[in-house]
Amino acid sequence: MLALLVLALGTRLWDLGGRALHYDEILHAWYSWLYTRDFNYVHNPLTHGPLLYHAGAATYQVIGAGEFAARLIPALFGAALVVMPWLFRKELGRYGALAVSLFLLVSPTVLYFSRFIRNDVYMAVWAVALLALALRYMERPRTWMLFAWAVIWALTFASKESAFFLVGMFGLLLAGRALPALLAWMRGQRKLSETGPAADLLIVMGTLVLPMWAPIAGLLQDVVGVILVNPDANHPLVRSGDIFRADTHTGAPVGGALYIAGFIVLALTTISVALGMVWDRRRWPLLLVTFAAVWLLLFTSLFMNPAGFFTGLWGSLGYWIAQQGVERANQPWYYYIIGLSVYEFAIAIPALVGGLYLLARRQSAFDVAIVGWTWLSFAIFSFAGERMPWLLMGIAVPCAFVAGRIAGMLIEHAATLRGGAAPARPPLSPGHSAPPVPPPQPQARGSRSERRRAARGERARRLCGVFLRLLTAPPRALGRLTVWATRTAARPFLRVSPHLAVLALGILVLAFGATVFISARASYSYAGFERPRELLVYSQTGQETPYAMECIERIAGSAGLGRNGVRILADEHDNFAWQWRWYLRDYPGIAYRSLNTSPVTEPPVEHVVMMSIWSEDANREHLADYTRLGELHTLWWFPNYAYGDITTADVLSAALSSDGWRTVLDYQLRREVGSEMQYSRGAVYVRNELVPHTLGCTSFRNVQLRDDGPAG
Repeated sequence: MLALLVLALGTRLWDLGGRALHYDEILHAWYSWLYTRDFNYVHNPLTHGPLLYHAGAATYQVIGAGEFAARLIPALFGAALVVMPWLFRKELGRYGALAVSLFLLVSPTVLYFSRFIRNDVYMAVWAVALLALALRYMERPRTWMLFAWAVIWALTFASKESAFFLVGMFGLLLAGRALPALLAWMRGQRKLSETGPAADLLIVMGTLVLPMWAPIAGLLQDVVGVILVNPDANHPLVRSGDIFRADTHTGAPVGGALYIAGFIVLALTTISVALGMVWDRRRWPLLLVTFAAVWLLLFTSLFMNPAGFFTGLWGSLGYWIAQQGVERANQPWYYYIIGLSVYEFAIAIPALVGGLYLLARRQSAFDVAIVGWTWLSFAIFSFAGERMPWLLMGIAVPCAFVAGRIAGMLIEHAATLRGGAAPARPPLSPGHSAPPVPPPQPQARGSRSERRRAARGERARRLCGVFLRLLTAPPRALGRLTVWATRTAARPFLRVSPHLAVLALGILVLAFGATVFISARASYSYAGFERPRELLVYSQTGQETPYAMECIERIAGSAGLGRNGVRILADEHDNFAWQWRWYLRDYPGIAYRSLNTSPVTEPPVEHVVMMSIWSEDANREHLADYTRLGELHTLWWFPNYAYGDITTADVLSAALSSDGWRTVLDYQLRREVGSEMQYSRGAVYVRNELVPHTLGCTSFRNVQLRDDGPAG
């Protein structure tokens, strides 16, 4: 594992600042930098959870701001993710744990977004940590694990709103394990504190986060006629005038709905407190304080932004409920199938086939859990309205676990060809078997008030029992049906011969090698940075931007102007200025204006003028004293129309034709897109007298010399 950790650190930290920051990365890096300047970060659900900004600002304070510093903490989390499967060596086996780590090490998606200042790598680490903690607690319950459970959930919600997905998935898995014991409690046959470790985890998780689920009521707001979740301005129905949007924050309750929202939060909080206190009067308040301390510290910006309590409590889920109808990026439902087939075929195919195999065997609850995690992740992210390339990481990580489990089993089967022992039957996943249900004890007669309280408690337990049965019946029925169907279909294939295992491992090794090549090309190729062709690219800042920044730095130094003396005019049109917020953050002489809607009316006085290509015509007559130094491709993204209308018939036709296979191979081997990448363009102008000082701008000039137009 030490060697793997070294490799993981090397692959994550190598040339970490080489690629230009992505549009969203600039948003995160820029606001983290502002936080270090005025210590006044304000949580906004649009930019996800506050943990990333606190981590970024802390890094800047220690080592200074820059592209490497911005990505450092995500890269370290990405390296930690690679070695975390060793926590599951008891369930995966040593070979299986090693295989999962290797898959995570070379996964193109995991590597690319581990070198990326976004929240997704944090979420991957929290998900794996929560799974490991749940397994170890169910094996041997200890109180400190519950406190760790509470802290990690607080960090998860402070990272990204996909925490609600994780709560749903963990809730289903834990409820399935704890349901018999919980039903026994509802029948009055045992205390809630004696329902077993799975129930402990479920109750602690559920009671701590239940109030944050209050905005889910916004899904019914059209029925009740109030606005609990204010729609997004870009929602198609808002634009068409079919639904009303108030002039307030997206996702917030409007008008009188504010009181309804407050009542819902109060009701859910009351339920949480009551249930938590019934479970354990001593430990639950301490767990609540632990969770709340971490959550409040981050959402309120170290208690300097009290409004963060409300934006975290209601705004986090409210905003993203409002966002789903917008469907930013407008990706098709099969978007992640394309992403998996292009980048993650080495784990996606074993995860699909091996998942069916593991369900059919059903010899380990852990196997069922990781298969469920994989399939639920794919279903949830595919169903959600917003589909982005970085969300593919949330599917790739559980796929790696299933693929690694299968690889470990294949290695054990193949080892029998060398005279080794037959693979041992995998142990059932460790867990605390529920204690036997004691027979109901006769109740001693108490006072009248005690009998009334007991009767009210009995009615409450029965009501909870009915609710829990209704809630869990469909998933349990679907799960049983799925297991029965897979066992029936896969029964002829359950016996794996050593020769078949060797063949499967050979194919897996070849796929692994191809993945290494694909991963390295996506994360380290400067040709790919300068002319992106990767499906993982969405709003990638052009590589010319840092080259132009280096050129401005050279001009400022060579001409004796310095950073404080050089004057720059940057165009706001077409999102052109956003990149300069970060890259020229140390230049106080930069001014921003829209040169498209408000062109210059006389020759500028700035030393450097940069503008969108769409603003050039309106300003050209006043740029006689300037030389056009070159162009920038400011934003790149993969063209949706290249795959946006694919039908099943198209797939079958392509699979049966040489042209179809040639298209696939052309993209996999040479990244020939088949249609032009989409991009935004801009230009850099320098005053004529400063042109001699640009001769050393070799990186920027070289791009211009070999730029015969973007590769198509």
